[in-house]
Amino acid sequence: NVATYGEQIKNEITNGIEITDTLKQILISENGEIHQFETIAGNLMSDSIESVQLAPNGVVTDIYPEAGNEAGKIDLIHDESRGEICRYGRDKNIVTMQGPFDLKQGGRGIAIRNPVYLECPDGTSAFWGFTIVIIRIPEVFEKSVQSLTQFGYDYCLTKTVSPLSDDTEVVSASGNILKEPITFEFEFCGSTFGLEVMPTDGWNHGWNILPQLVFEFVLFCF
Repeated sequence: NVATYGEQIKNEITNGIEITDTLKQILISENGEIHQFETIAGNLMSDSIESVQLAPNGVVTDIYPEAGNEAGKIDLIHDESRGEICRYGRDKNIVTMQGPFDLKQGGRGIAIRNPVYLECPDGTSAFWGFTIVIIRIPEVFEKSVQSLTQFGYDYCLTKTVSPLSDDTEVVSASGNILKEPITFEFEFCGSTFGLEVMPTDGWNHGWNILPQLVFEFVLFCF
């Protein structure tokens, strides 16, 4: 069960990465240009997305929605708290995740940054910048979190703050103290996620596990 929920959480994060990939493919096909960015970004938004951003040369110039997010227009490459991880993603040409962190509009979020490279006339590649999505937590995990609590589980989801740090922070939790939980870990965009799960009523009710497993199997399949 914990492995199943962990994979579901991973899939929910993947939706945010797919948005950055969509913008990236447009930039590559249009040689570094995106026309009608606001229209495109607006169509990609969901309840779990805080904002969609473009950062040519590592400098955020376009944000949707812009209202309330103006402070996000910064030089990521040279920013004190973001520069190291952004340079790492740029130089390795890999998608990175940073956070969780507090959002100015309230709540918490995780930044997904996807480096974009364009092909030059001489066949080499040149760094264009980043396509970025800020996902809201725990909203992005709403389906998984609701399922866990509905089926009588307490849980705690943690994440290393970036690929360059072993420090972990709680992303989402039921709030109760977990005693001898089952743990599932997975690597994603250079960060390590850990999902700890245990029955809300403890481990003394093994007699009713089989009906619950059957019910959950049917739910996930259909």
